[in-house]
Amino acid sequence: MISKPKTAWLFGLAAFYCLIAMHIYWPNRGGSGFYLPWNLVGGIFIALTILVTLPFCRPPLAVSGFFNRLALGGLILFLPLLWAQQPWLSEALPRLMGLALGIMAYFALLQIPLDRQGRRRLLTLLLAATTIEALFGLVQYSLLQPGNWIGYNSLKNRPYGIFQQWNLMASFMATGLALALYLLSSRRPLSRSLQWLSATMLVLAPLLLVVIASRVGLLAALLLSPLQLWMLYRLNRRRATLSLLLLLTGVAAGVLLVLLNGATRAVTVTEPIFYRLAYWQEALRMIAERPWFGWGYGHFQHDFLHHFYTTHTSGMESVAISHPHNEILLWGIEGGLLGLSGIAMVGWGLWCLLQRTRVLPLRPAPWMAALPILLHMMVEYPLYLSAAHAVLLLAILRAGDIRRRWRLPRWSQQTLRLLIGAAALLILPYLFNGLHSALIITAVEKSGLRQFGPMSRVITPTPWQVRYDYDVQLQRLLQYPQTRDTATLLNYREWAEKEIRVRPDANIYINLVAVSRLLQQPQRATELQHQARRLFPHDMRFEE
Repeated sequence: MISKPKTAWLFGLAAFYCLIAMHIYWPNRGGSGFYLPWNLVGGIFIALTILVTLPFCRPPLAVSGFFNRLALGGLILFLPLLWAQQPWLSEALPRLMGLALGIMAYFALLQIPLDRQGRRRLLTLLLAATTIEALFGLVQYSLLQPGNWIGYNSLKNRPYGIFQQWNLMASFMATGLALALYLLSSRRPLSRSLQWLSATMLVLAPLLLVVIASRVGLLAALLLSPLQLWMLYRLNRRRATLSLLLLLTGVAAGVLLVLLNGATRAVTVTEPIFYRLAYWQEALRMIAERPWFGWGYGHFQHDFLHHFYTTHTSGMESVAISHPHNEILLWGIEGGLLGLSGIAMVGWGLWCLLQRTRVLPLRPAPWMAALPILLHMMVEYPLYLSAAHAVLLLAILRAGDIRRRWRLPRWSQQTLRLLIGAAALLILPYLFNGLHSALIITAVEKSGLRQFGPMSRVITPTPWQVRYDYDVQLQRLLQYPQTRDTATLLNYREWAEKEIRVRPDANIYINLVAVSRLLQQPQRATELQHQARRLFPHDMRFEE
């Protein structure tokens, strides 16, 4: 465990990330996982937290009931790696690396003592992070003009903060709102800074939720806020009344802005719901078809697309997606019942954590602030799109957890501490290299591959390996009219045939059809065109 004086260094690191690094905009080309630079920054912060924490630890180390089940569930989720094969294995590894980082980070957090004051400081820091994003969202909505430096669409004008996705911003705001209401429920006098942070969030969060019109964010707020206000009312009627007035002020301001500027999106639009239901139905069919060990890690993107069009002949656009918009279904498809048992183990741990505060009469609990993110995980994949959400989730769960001494021999605890530290140390340069690669590849892609020289500075392997290989192969193919080098066509064909087995892409199909024709393989070109027309039915480039 760590002595309290040394936790000040860790709190400073957390404050730097939550108040500064989390909110820095990085140029990017979209995507998920490590293809988003702020996820790399978040991963670096998590790895540094592990490295800074573990050297200060001395046996006995601390664990908890939730962590034990989280670690066991994670171990089960890693088992399908034993029979995973390339090239699909490389597609699954980033997700599993993120899972390992999360488990190790939670173990590191358990070594940090959190008394009532420390818990309040941690949650106040998280509240400050959400408040900064709320202010950023307000600036986007009210001040940014077309052609702004972060590429915000001021014409559509649907604030997304640093996340570049509205639902992420909405669940972040709902989390901040839940944190504010929880911190206000303290029986002790509130500091002036906490009062201002809470008041700001109670106004801005509902305002932005109304403006953004995200169903998942609104649902989380509508489920939690009345319950939290009722709990607060039982503890402090004055605070509850003021909180309700501030919250209603935010709602009224949001409605007024929508009436003045027009709605950014109708909450009643049913198309996204229709698509998600179609994804989930197809996912359940796939699980039922291969229930025991699933379709294999890394197979989802390819197998889902091909399987979908064996059961759907027409009507929907292409479903070339990388995630079924439900975290449980993803592990069920790729890992079968084995993967689902790992998720069930983690869910059991969460339930045990929640049980600590379930006893009536209901009282405020930190874990309630994690519900917006957990709810979001059931309809999208927020942890792949935002490391900030993952950090908030881990910190909130730690604040609500109760640790205990680990009754294992001293040597085994020391060994585990060294192994986790070594793993974090190995991951750290990989993530830094990813950030280095992201800046180079993004700049090259923004130039339309015309300024390709900087690509020589990319160090492989890199988290951006797929994007790097894609750009290198495409740039060589674009030079073929000048070089007339048949080896270029052969290399592209070899790479593309492997690529579409893992990540089907319409542009790769187009190029592969053209390459097959140049290589005097008309039959293969026809097969590829027919396959692409089936997988991308609304792409006019594949019409005869």
